[in-house]
Parts: sequence; structure tokens; C-alpha cells
Amino acid sequence: MKQAACEKILLDSENNLEKIQNAVKKNLGVSLPFLADIAHHIITPHNNSTRSLLLLQSASLFKKPDDDVIDIGSTLEFLHTASALHRHIKEPENARRHQQHVQKLWGSEASVLLGDYLLSISFQILTRVGNLDVLECVSLATQNISRGQVLEISKPTLTATPKHWRNVTRDKIAGLFGAGAKSAAYWANASHATASTLFAFGENVGMAAQLKAELDVIDDEKRFQQTLKDQELWAPLCFLLHECLTESELSEMSEKLQGDFELEQMTSELRVLFNKHKLHEKLEAEAMRELDKAAECLSQLEMDSAPLQTLTSYSIL
Repeated sequence: MKQAACEKILLDSENNLEKIQNAVKKNLGVSLPFLADIAHHIITPHNNSTRSLLLLQSASLFKKPDDDVIDIGSTLEFLHTASALHRHIKEPENARRHQQHVQKLWGSEASVLLGDYLLSISFQILTRVGNLDVLECVSLATQNISRGQVLEISKPTLTATPKHWRNVTRDKIAGLFGAGAKSAAYWANASHATASTLFAFGENVGMAAQLKAELDVIDDEKRFQQTLKDQELWAPLCFLLHECLTESELSEMSEKLQGDFELEQMTSELRVLFNKHKLHEKLEAEAMRELDKAAECLSQLEMDSAPLQTLTSYSIL
């Protein structure tokens, strides 16, 4: 495919991103408290658009994305947000306070109800789309998200291994990327083999995108401290502890992390270690390995995969 044609497809996909954002607002409605805040959260620039872009670019392999693809894109965003709401149940007492903004709802019992509501909307939309293969694909992704959430809390997050991070992230985050690409194939009535290859492609891109997102936290002091405070599963910390430190250093740092550490002091100490062990370079290399796997998937497709080649670039994520 010529460069000009690829650029046009990318531009069309970017235009369709706005349609997905509009579908998010339309499908969500405003019939319940906090829904306007939820919609705003989903469509604001901080929300990575790679997931939706991957769906649109995958669909463009076959034909021009239509309203069904746009609706599928909105469900992916709902499911991602539902997952985020469900996984931040840290302070149940907050549910008894009359909070008015979604950022304050994160971490409360009310967020479970909102997450469940987003799930119900998602499957209502998919039922309306009427493609059973797409419905089954997204259903499986939702099941895997739940499995990933259970797996995540099965071990102490601040001292988890890279293997644990990969397993959780593949189920919770990357699988939704894969489901988007696979749904595009089913929407176009492509073969199951093509759909499976696109799923693997999307999953690898999702892993790389999440690595980059978690790597970006290092350079944001507020998010760095919040990640430690919330005891989130965090790739930089997993890789530092288990792939950079000596056994004695690991033991000492693990003891600190499982104790009542002072947040600013721990942030400062970890930042020094991240720089010393070149965590940026290490995790960028890890992300590039995932993108190499994604590129290998594209080579297996018996079609012109040029519209998806751009998503194997780290700078695009």
C-alpha cells in the first residue's frame, strides 16, 4: 500500500476516534448521577486512544468502518473504564460520603456499581450490533479481565515479579486491545485464523502500550507517589526488584515496601535506583520486544497489513 493511502487511512481513523467519543456520550446517557463525569473521564486526552485506533485500523484492513465498528469501540472504552473502577476498591468508607465527582468515586463501593452499569450497557450495545462472534469475543475478554483482577490481588503488588505483572496485564489490559482487533475481523466476516492472528497482534500492542504508560509514571512525581500509596502493580518496580537488585538488596527493599514507609522518602529512593539501573531503557526494550512480536503477527496475514504497521512504532503508542 502506498504511503499516501496509509496516511489517508490513519487520518480517517483519527476522524473516527471522535465518532467513538460521541458514541460514548450517546450510549452512556445522563440518566444516573456521575455518568457525565464518567463520560468526561473516558474522552479526555489522558485516556490513551491506542485501543480504539487499533480497532479502527484493523477494520480498515477489510472495508470502511461503519456505525457498528464505532459502537464496538465505545464498548471497549466502557469495559476498560469498568475495569479501572473495579480495581480501585481501596477505601470503602468513601462510599458513605456524598461525593460528586468521578475522581472521588474511584476507590469507593459506588464505583463497583458504576462499573457494573458500564458492563450492562456494553453488552446491550453488542446485542444490538447483532454479531455473535463479536459478542463472544468481548465476553471472553471481560471474563479475562475479571480473572486478571483476581490474579492481581493474589500476591502483594509492591513486591510482585515481572512474570506476575505480565500475566495480570495480559488479562486485564492487553486482552481488550486484542479483542478490538479480533472483533474487527469478525465484523468483516474474516476467517477465524485471521481473527486469531489479529488478536495476538492487538494483545502485543496492548502490552507495549501499557509498559509505556507505566514507564511515563516515573517522570510524574504526583502519579509516582500515588502509585506507591495505592499499592498498584507497577512494571518499573517489578523489574527493578527482580531483574536489577541483588538478593540482599531485594530482601531489604521488599521489607521496606511491605512496611509503613514514608512516601516522599521512598519515592526519592526508588527514583535513584530507577536511574542507576536504567529502568527507562530496560522497559523501552521490553516494549519493543512486544512490538516486534506484533510485527511478526502482521507478517502472517495474507493481506496488505500496512494500515496496522504504524501501530508497531513505540512513538505512536
